[in-house]
Amino acid sequence: MALPRSKYVRDGEEGIYHCYTRCVRRAFLCGFDPITGRDFSHRKVWILDRLRFLSSIFAVDVIAYSVMDTHLHNILRLRPDIASAWSDREVATRWITLSPKKKKIPLDLQISALTDCPQRIAVLRRRLSNLSWFMGQLNEFISRAANKEDNVKGHFWESRFKCQALLDDPATLAGMVYVDLNLIYAGMAPSPEESDFTSIQERIRTWQKLNRAQNSTPDSSTTDSQNSASADWLCPIQSTPQRRGILQMSDTDYFELVDRTGRILRADKRGAIDPNLAPILLRIGANPQAWPDTVTRFDSKFRLAAGRVSSLRTFAQLLGKRWFTGIASARAAFSIPKP
Repeated sequence: MALPRSKYVRDGEEGIYHCYTRCVRRAFLCGFDPITGRDFSHRKVWILDRLRFLSSIFAVDVIAYSVMDTHLHNILRLRPDIASAWSDREVATRWITLSPKKKKIPLDLQISALTDCPQRIAVLRRRLSNLSWFMGQLNEFISRAANKEDNVKGHFWESRFKCQALLDDPATLAGMVYVDLNLIYAGMAPSPEESDFTSIQERIRTWQKLNRAQNSTPDSSTTDSQNSASADWLCPIQSTPQRRGILQMSDTDYFELVDRTGRILRADKRGAIDPNLAPILLRIGANPQAWPDTVTRFDSKFRLAAGRVSSLRTFAQLLGKRWFTGIASARAAFSIPKP
């Protein structure tokens, strides 16, 4: 029996999750359908625009994403600490922006109606850092738009989203690289910077713009572009003065890791280890020897959760379980080999 999501995605608790959703009815509902000759690639823009919008409303960090022809990957971090710091008025304003009323009612009246009810504000505050509400707002919006365009009714997505808990830094890093390289090991892109509708492409482009801007204004105060290369709406890899990051790793180290891993996969040398990868992986706690296999089979190696063996065992105990599928995979992927 599958474990209910509410058991391992705790409302009001911070956590990082890999979420994925797949289309139904036909393949290529988000890309080019070779049977009908119709191109649905514009729906990828819908998804990306909706992700950006939701990240500005919810206390949820978007860490990585990949919009494929038939499915969607996201890595998200819940931040209930941010939502708890919002004023009642800000909670009300964000909710009204997310769910505007059809009738034209003055904004101040709508805000007052919500802030006058503390119980309602408490419910909305929890929703604005809730994984199911975030994914529901993403998937339902896209489903309605696609059905309207196709003049049909019914499901656009095959089911509610599936998700894995990423319990520690090695699992988060492996999940990010798995998502960012989806197009490459599917044979749909030759390099990370050419992987359209992925977070790695957006991070690289932002990093390049920052470098060009700094080179054109050498007399300006220099900020470390390696630490702030994320697009405004994406969670930075390394912490900045403005935002909390994900890993103790610079953007350039992450780009190198993704690029070199992608080269191994494109050359179909999954057993080959680039010596330049080992220092980066060892700092995070990932096994360089197992790295290519870990990132290409991440979703099949781990089910409900991914992380070190100790992290998985602690997580299982919290849920009243003796073990989780993936212990052997965790031992291979996230145990440092002895010299």
